[in-house]
Amino acid sequence: MKHLISILVFFLFFTTSSIASASSSYNVRQGNQKLPVAIDPKLQRICDKTDNPVECLITTIPFLRKKVAINPVSILDIEVEAIDIKTKEALDKASKLLLSSSNLKPITNCFNICINNYKSILESKHRILDAISVGDDKQLKVELSSNVDKIYHCEDAFEEANVKSPITEVNSLLGKMITNSLTITIDMVHFHNKN
Repeated sequence: MKHLISILVFFLFFTTSSIASASSSYNVRQGNQKLPVAIDPKLQRICDKTDNPVECLITTIPFLRKKVAINPVSILDIEVEAIDIKTKEALDKASKLLLSSSNLKPITNCFNICINNYKSILESKHRILDAISVGDDKQLKVELSSNVDKIYHCEDAFEEANVKSPITEVNSLLGKMITNSLTITIDMVHFHNKN
């Protein structure tokens, strides 16, 4: 009986500590945005391997559904959706700023470059999702790398025109999101049928 109680105590201790460690609680913050949430350790491990772990958490947590298996491919899918939404926001903001720019040539050119690049990023979504679904990591890397370049070209346009970019914050987040997707693709997603 004494051994049975010891085994029961050990079992209860082990089970309780396993449950307690099943999710971590963090105060995730970006700018004014704070998400005090319990973070699944699998998601935490994936995001910790990216260049921008906080942004990874902030941009994936709102899209996690209760029954989603958390693995690099599912998080990559979620990041692609989040990038699409954030790019639409950036496109909307740049379009409104273009309309209110009073046709000042340098800034108008900058906004046009950004708008075209945002549209191009939006158009790449289906190619990215197709590449994920068929396991084409080369195409995935090409699309994501190209999208990172498009964000930097947008910011470069303002810098070259010696104009302070009014969309630096959104471009910074988009760049980090796309870079995280690229890191997940390169370092964590291992497709079996590499092309």
